[in-house]
Amino acid sequence: PTSSPTGPPTATPTSTPQGPTSTPSKSPTKAPTPTPSTSPTKGPTPTPSKSPTASPTDAPTQAPTTGAPSASPTEGPTKSPTSSPTGVPTKAPTKAPTKSPTSSPTDLPTQAPNAEPVWETILFNGFENGSPCNWNDWTGGGSDAKLITYSSNVRPGGNCALRLRDNTDTSRVTSGELNVANKSTLRVTFWYRPRNMSGSENFHLDISKDGGDFVLVSTWSNMPSGYNEAIVEIPLAGVSNVKVRFENEGAGNKDRVYIDDITIEAM
Repeated sequence: PTSSPTGPPTATPTSTPQGPTSTPSKSPTKAPTPTPSTSPTKGPTPTPSKSPTASPTDAPTQAPTTGAPSASPTEGPTKSPTSSPTGVPTKAPTKAPTKSPTSSPTDLPTQAPNAEPVWETILFNGFENGSPCNWNDWTGGGSDAKLITYSSNVRPGGNCALRLRDNTDTSRVTSGELNVANKSTLRVTFWYRPRNMSGSENFHLDISKDGGDFVLVSTWSNMPSGYNEAIVEIPLAGVSNVKVRFENEGAGNKDRVYIDDITIEAM
């Protein structure tokens, strides 16, 4: 009983299982591996990629960019308002106010001071510098022309004044000859004080040019009381020398005029 059962069962099962071992090892390893690897990778990938990508990308991108609504609103409103309001207000106010005020005030103030007349003093006579008074190259007509020192009849600040009275050939005083060559205007400035002069009573200023006769220049009548300033300008076209004269025309010896601080200028 020990040798029989041990031999047969051991050999039979050993040879049978070797058959299926070799067959399944080669067949399943090579066949299933290449088939699923090549087919699913190339097939599904190109199909969905080309079809949906090209179609949606071209249509929506080009339509809004190059279409009618995009070009029309951009060019129309931008060019029209920019060129019209910007060009006109900028050029007009900038150039006009800058040139006009700059040239005008610069030229006028520079030339104006040079155009003003320059007066040259030729003579001044306050009838001072004597003992105590002096005619200072003026000539009195006679008894009705006198230098006085009464303080009430002398202009403040001085000691002497000229008195003319009545209406005679001696009621006058004449200056010396004054050189006015190349001068265009003579100006005589003086102070006067009337006394008892009323109605038609007056005194006047005369001038002689280049040795000619004396002619009337100006007359004073109905004069206010106290000392008053008078200024007279006389044209001198082509004149080389002049003399001036004051003469009184009163009704009597009590009708007088006092004259002081005579200044004669020319330009």
